[in-house]
Amino acid sequence: MTEKLFDLTKVEYRLVVLPPSGAAIDITKLIESSHHEELDGELSAKVKVRMKNIKRDDGWIHQHVYLAKRLVLEAKSAGTAFTEIFRGSIHNWKTIPGNHTIEFTAYDPNFNIMQSKEHFYFKDGISGGSSIKTIAKDMGVPLGQIDGPNAKLTKKMYNGNVGNTIAQRLEESKEKGDGDFVVRSTKGKLESIKKGSNSVVYEVTDKTADGGYDMHSSENLVTVVKIYGNSSEDKRPAVSATKTGKTEFGKVQEILYKSNFKDSNEANKAANTLLKERGKPEIERCVNHPDIPWVRKGDAIMVASGTIGGMKDGKQISIKCIVESVSRDIEKGMMTLMLEGNK
Repeated sequence: MTEKLFDLTKVEYRLVVLPPSGAAIDITKLIESSHHEELDGELSAKVKVRMKNIKRDDGWIHQHVYLAKRLVLEAKSAGTAFTEIFRGSIHNWKTIPGNHTIEFTAYDPNFNIMQSKEHFYFKDGISGGSSIKTIAKDMGVPLGQIDGPNAKLTKKMYNGNVGNTIAQRLEESKEKGDGDFVVRSTKGKLESIKKGSNSVVYEVTDKTADGGYDMHSSENLVTVVKIYGNSSEDKRPAVSATKTGKTEFGKVQEILYKSNFKDSNEANKAANTLLKERGKPEIERCVNHPDIPWVRKGDAIMVASGTIGGMKDGKQISIKCIVESVSRDIEKGMMTLMLEGNK
């Protein structure tokens, strides 16, 4: 279902602090500036706020807005109820006595995974989705919807940053042709969602967009992939297969090793996926637009803005793009979308 918005002036946000006991505290009217971000390469979304530090009957508000305090960001449009956009806790806090303000940054529960380090060993046949479930259980993070990935992966040991482990498992699944997934947090639960699977697809056009850009580059191109046998340090391995893509931009070669895959079919599939992903110029696209609070990282969105869009009968039409990251200036009512352009 595609949803078109024409009047975006009725969007309203609410930020509520959830004390360990007692009533929730609505701090919306105390906020001077606030930003919400779901960024590419970061497992956790965050909210950054500057607010007034006022004295209440039970003391200063900064006593309730402090490290580890939980909060919920909600949004609504005209005629609708508030729905949750973000749930997290405060990890960075600062008071400024000169102007009686508080500045804080809150992250969703995926933050602890993003910051942690650990060793994980996954046996042959364990999928990326199952790996994510194992990691979430080990880290004590509640699980939500896990759509995948479901491709069976080869055995491997991972060490170091846990967020990087998840990213590698997703990438390995993608190389095996299992599609694109995004890991994010919804209502405090870790989810792994197939990109572009959102049921409501919003449309942005030049009628409402407020700038952006459309960049194309062939600097990271791969047009030929050679598949070798087992890797060796003392001699050149035999070439098992060569996959050639579009070479109008020249020959730029990448290599894979068959020993990293279950069999030749999986190695060939990975080569084809690599050519599909990097066998054409890289596209980076950005759109500035009045805020639509329900657009998330990993969502599909229809776009016809500037040179982003197709042509039919001499008229520009919208094309489907995947949201790579979202940055919101809540007080200004604006969002910046970075879009995956090569899909």
